[in-house]
Amino acid sequence: MPPNPPPTESDDSPRDALFSTLRNERRREVIGYLRDRSEPVDLRDLSEHIAAMENDCDPADVTYEQRKRVQTVLYQMHLPKLADRDIVSYDQRAGEITLANGARRCLPYLDAIGDRRRRWWRWYLLATTVIIVSIALAAANVDPFAQVSGVAYATVAVLSCAVVSLVHVAVELD
Repeated sequence: MPPNPPPTESDDSPRDALFSTLRNERRREVIGYLRDRSEPVDLRDLSEHIAAMENDCDPADVTYEQRKRVQTVLYQMHLPKLADRDIVSYDQRAGEITLANGARRCLPYLDAIGDRRRRWWRWYLLATTVIIVSIALAAANVDPFAQVSGVAYATVAVLSCAVVSLVHVAVELD
């Protein structure tokens, strides 16, 4: 039996490579940040912006460690990858970054994704915390929590998770 011929590059390969590049949230954020600016961006400012986004704080509140951690990964991994794909132009010596011609291929996909930065974990954590505190107060015989039955707590817990999940799905499908 003859060996299988090597696979040929399909028409989807460039798109798959682009999707692979856009799979990382930091790379998407770099492109989005650069799109909103007409002048070259300094690596420090870009790192500070992404660190602020990841730590849910203002750029002025980003610590040196938070910014440096992001800056190192951008410098070593993400910016070279984006530059290799002609999505950004990156002058390492000057530390300046701009969008390159290849970024035009990315923008429709970024627009389709939209703003997905809503942190749903907060809502799940809030619902869980309210339920746990209520049950703990009931276990400590604190009124009025001690007067509520276990079945009622279980019902509220399930309904709370269901409501947050349904809203999450509805927003993501929108």
